[in-house]
Amino acid sequence: MTVNEFLSGMQDVLQIEKTLTLETVLSDLEEWDSLAIMSTMAFLDKNFHKETVFKDYKNLKTLSDIAKLAGVINEWF
Repeated sequence: MTVNEFLSGMQDVLQIEKTLTLETVLSDLEEWDSLAIMSTMAFLDKNFHKETVFKDYKNLKTLSDIAKLAGVINEWF
């Protein structure tokens, strides 16, 4: 999955019209709540076979952090 496909998928997960970037700050999104985290967990499991739990999201700040968790990008991107 490309970065753009990941971002498009996250737009669907968050049910948001706003264009997202890897630099999008999660706390700035009013849609980022516990339901969004659960939907993100399902998205990562289905598309990346990454099983995550709520505590994995505690220190995430941006969509880039979620992309790293998914393995879409690495630390050197």
